[in-house]
Amino acid sequence: MSALLRTPLYFVRRALDAMARGPRVTLVATGTIFVAVFVIGLFAAALHGAGKLLATWAGEVQISVYLDPSADLEAARAAAAAAAPGRAVEAVTAQEALRRFREALGSQGALLDGLRPEVLPPSVEVRAPGIRLDEARSLAKRLEAVPGVREVDYGTAWVERLERVLTRLRWAGSALFLALAVGAAVLVGNTLRLGVFARRDEIEIMKLVGATDAFVEMPFLIEGLLQGLVGGALATGALFAVAALALPRLAGELGLAAPIARGDLLPLELLAALVAGGGALGTIASALAVGRELKRS
Repeated sequence: MSALLRTPLYFVRRALDAMARGPRVTLVATGTIFVAVFVIGLFAAALHGAGKLLATWAGEVQISVYLDPSADLEAARAAAAAAAPGRAVEAVTAQEALRRFREALGSQGALLDGLRPEVLPPSVEVRAPGIRLDEARSLAKRLEAVPGVREVDYGTAWVERLERVLTRLRWAGSALFLALAVGAAVLVGNTLRLGVFARRDEIEIMKLVGATDAFVEMPFLIEGLLQGLVGGALATGALFAVAALALPRLAGELGLAAPIARGDLLPLELLAALVAGGGALGTIASALAVGRELKRS
């Protein structure tokens, strides 16, 4: 085996040996990374799931094109069909609109007795299942060109408000990620400094015999990387357990016909990013810890 291949194995053996000789430091550092990655992953999963639900709810919209009473209903229906090809388009007269309203009120429908049908405007209903929110906006914009249109309502004003809230939460999540990452890096770095301090004599001897900073740092960086990967992997496992317990109850609370898929909350890309983020966090923390000691020495 060449020296080039022996050197990485040497660094890995030294890192594993150091972790075995200092299990308390290893456990504290791994636990700190676990907590940081778990909190970040929980927030990211909630945002991702909310985005999925937002897309689902937005895809069930029905666009209503309300017309002036004097508008040509058939011409408006034809224009709406041209603006929304492939979609189900229905013309609704004022009389039909009043009948549907009375039916929707159920036992309270008698309250509408005596009202003339003209109190409700004629409309054209466009059903667009499976449509995304941005597509619904674009379609509603096109339907504004229908002759005699008074108002176009695609029933997603609350969804738009939720979308704005989610956008703000994503910014807040980015700030939370940065704060947790910095805090965890500092905390883990201070924890790892205990291990570095315990091995300061070893570091000084290596420096005296001509070892470069990179040669001294490499085992510590590998040690931090391994701790970070383990902490990130444990965090993803905990997230899986939380999802398995919470998803059935969450589907019931939201009144969803089908259960929420685990992939809607925890896609593989997110899980891989969390594990990789844990590894990066551990590596950065180790670099901070050993870098301070090298500067001091």
